[in-house]
Amino acid sequence: MASLQNTELAAAFAEMADLSQIQAGDRHRISALRRAARILDGLPRPAAEMLRDGSLAKLPGVGAGTLRRIEQLIERGSCDDLDALRGALPAGVREMMKIEGVGPATVRAVYRQLGVDTLDALEHAARSGLIETLPRMGLSHARKILAGLAAYRRRRGKLAHAEALRRGQRLLATLIEQPLVLRAELAGALRRGVDLVEGVDVVVAAVDPAAAVAAIRVLGTLGTLAEGEGNEGEPSPTTRCTLSLGEGHQARLRVVRPPAFAAALVDATGVEAHVQALRERAAARGLGLTDEGLFDGDGRQIDAGADERATYRHLGLAWIPPELREGRGELAAAASGASPRLIRASDLLGDLHMHTRDSDGRGSVEDMLARAAELGLRYVAITDHSRALAVAGGLDEAGLAAQLRRIRARDRQHGEDGPRLLAGIEVDILEDGSLDLDPALLAELDWVVASVHQWTRMSREQMTARIIRAMESGVVDCIGHPTGRRPGKRDGYALDLDALIAAAARLEVALECNGGPQRMDLDDEGCRRCREAGVAVVINTDAHAPEQLGRFEFGLAMARRGGLAVEHVLNAQPWQVIAERRARRLRERGGASTKRLRSAPARGSERTRGGGAKRGLESGPVGFVLEAPDADDDGQAWGEGEA
Repeated sequence: MASLQNTELAAAFAEMADLSQIQAGDRHRISALRRAARILDGLPRPAAEMLRDGSLAKLPGVGAGTLRRIEQLIERGSCDDLDALRGALPAGVREMMKIEGVGPATVRAVYRQLGVDTLDALEHAARSGLIETLPRMGLSHARKILAGLAAYRRRRGKLAHAEALRRGQRLLATLIEQPLVLRAELAGALRRGVDLVEGVDVVVAAVDPAAAVAAIRVLGTLGTLAEGEGNEGEPSPTTRCTLSLGEGHQARLRVVRPPAFAAALVDATGVEAHVQALRERAAARGLGLTDEGLFDGDGRQIDAGADERATYRHLGLAWIPPELREGRGELAAAASGASPRLIRASDLLGDLHMHTRDSDGRGSVEDMLARAAELGLRYVAITDHSRALAVAGGLDEAGLAAQLRRIRARDRQHGEDGPRLLAGIEVDILEDGSLDLDPALLAELDWVVASVHQWTRMSREQMTARIIRAMESGVVDCIGHPTGRRPGKRDGYALDLDALIAAAARLEVALECNGGPQRMDLDDEGCRRCREAGVAVVINTDAHAPEQLGRFEFGLAMARRGGLAVEHVLNAQPWQVIAERRARRLRERGGASTKRLRSAPARGSERTRGGGAKRGLESGPVGFVLEAPDADDDGQAWGEGEA
């Protein structure tokens, strides 16, 4: 198997710390494990690479024990200590850690003092009042456990998109190493960008599918189903098998001969309604479409090879991006030539949400700027947390003012070289909807993200009014991770999203599609509603380390599923468009200050990404300056990325 990524290594150390805490382990060891998790999550390069060249051993806090665990995790996906800790606890106890709001201290208390070791027993303890007999726990704790348990059961058995993608990519890397495998691609809900998936689907090309499956069996095949025997001595046209991904999750493999690969990929990607509509369209044109290939009227296979576009073209359709293959009228749009050119990673000119060591990030302003330059971004906004989020070391007014001066000086210093450096903040929206910092100071910045991080257990009406009040301040450019959701972990807070979107349209405030793999917020439905209401969306990474910059794929998955194109995405526009939008709103609403904004100084020309020629521009429907759309969409919005 391919090596674990840094975030997976960090998750393993965090799990060891949690399991040790449940088992009343040594607090210094627990602290060391959590420190190692933070180090691994913030490494500038793959841990496996740093282990080989010796640089990992030189880092403070990385001792011999940590190195041993990392080496074992890289070699076999687990380590002796993790195996021992898992083995010492019932599976039900470990599963409790997946419930939102139930941490290791709670699990330890209910397990050690009440003997609770299953989810059903936990529910009984919460409903019967047993939870309230524990020290420092009361009715509110019981209610919180029940709410978290109900939400977890709705998601049980599903993988969050980022986790499924990591596992799927590791599987692809392993499959392609097999001599009989010619090609392998992800398919199914994961390829469509769905945020929670039931396993991973993969389409594999091999000259002899049955022989390839036999070779794959050693990877952990749980079962094999051959479809069609073919003639005696000939390989079966399609063979399916199922592989274990661990923790009860499965990968479903469909192995086909090369001429059938594109048709099988089409068949395995779209929902049933999409695939059935394609088959009916093929039949109407005298063709046959199955998961074994595309056939003419005489039953001869049309060799489309690995090219999905050819398959759609034979059906008289423009290629439909995977994210839109949901059976919602996309075939009619493709037949009429109205299929949208969806937003892509290469369209994004800047990142307007990131953190540095001035709050809870793991890089300096210089580090983030250097990484942005490597990526060819045109502009970046530093948006550290504000003071209300004490756990993140948020900035107060003095700290923000000092950072603002440093950013202005640094941006003047590098002039036209590299990305434009913008002064911003992720300011907390307080319980009453006011902002955590002086609005007059916020008006001096280039970009303000306002977010909810605390006081999340409000009624729908209260939460909606709270966020709208923050938007009405006039100094807020964008609402960060608007619904508070974390796919696979928790639902969002109670919120009237339609009312929020209507207010955003009225106040010219953007909503964020946060690309943090643990958030993906807005979701695809939220992005769709913004598009229909004319509200701009900002796709940000919420990076907390330099290596997290540029990982837009998780936000892009939601944006593309929501049908967003360049004209719907604010940070696909030149910075001057965004700056003018902010200045206009501050003028019209008075902002918090009537003084002239000391924004980032104007520059001679809008730099192009990567130093290339300036792109063709045309007016767009939401008042943006837009990139002239390409004639086709290559669909390359997806790439490898860590959480």
